[in-house]
Amino acid sequence: MPGSAQASILSRPGRSLRHAELLIGHVNLAASMQETGEHFITLVEGLEQAGVRQHVIVRNATLAKRISAIGGVEVGPVVNSPVLAYCLMPGIDVAHVHEPAAGQAGLLLALTRSIPYVLTHRGAVTPGGNPVSKAIYRRAAAVICQDDSELAILRHWLPGLDVDIVPDIERHGPAWRHLRLYQNSQRMPIAGNNGIQ
Repeated sequence: MPGSAQASILSRPGRSLRHAELLIGHVNLAASMQETGEHFITLVEGLEQAGVRQHVIVRNATLAKRISAIGGVEVGPVVNSPVLAYCLMPGIDVAHVHEPAAGQAGLLLALTRSIPYVLTHRGAVTPGGNPVSKAIYRRAAAVICQDDSELAILRHWLPGLDVDIVPDIERHGPAWRHLRLYQNSQRMPIAGNNGIQ
């Protein structure tokens, strides 16, 4: 089964991780289910089917209840700030922040705990021009968007930004593209290491 999502081994300096050993920490601070809820639930289900362990911290109580119904997924307390999400995130291998507000939690995890993070950008809105917003996008191990129009917006906003187009997975579909990004983020230098800015 070489090359398949089930057979891949995820590497991090000093150790190898199989999917069952990998712990992904999701942070989703969207206030309503309409913002990212169904896409998020589908991704968590797809990763669970692939045998990936997950810890989820969300802002929306309804979303937390829906995620808690997925077997094998740990759901932390409902939070309303990126700092609280950061403080309550257990030791994980990779963080996946699902919108720019949660990016602050990802940045804190990278800077203080050397945990790489993947950032999902949705919509045709350009992130803020402040230095923190730019740092969130630049320091992400991977930035995901859904289509070419979002890619063009991000590249116009921050030229040279490496962005991957990863469409939402279908209901009960495989999450292999996300798994590959998590794998690659394990291999990237972390902030403060080897001159990463």
